[in-house]
Amino acid sequence: MAEPARVIPLIDQEVAQALSVCVGDPLKALQITLIANAFLEARIDQLTAEASAGFSRGRVKKPKPRRSAS
Repeated sequence: MAEPARVIPLIDQEVAQALSVCVGDPLKALQITLIANAFLEARIDQLTAEASAGFSRGRVKKPKPRRSAS
C-alpha cells in the first residue's frame, strides 16, 4: 500500500488537474467528477452482468441494489 505522504501529493495533483479542466470552478469540477464516477459505476455493473459464472468461477458477486440519493 502506498505511504500517506506519497498519496496526498497525488491527490493534490488530481484536484489541481480537475480544477484546471474546469477553469478553476470547484462546483463544475465536482459535477464532472460525480458524472465520471456514475459512468464508471454503470460500466462496472454492465461488465459484472456480462461476465459468465464459468469465467468468474463464482468470484464475481451480483451487486447489491443501490439506494437512490433522493
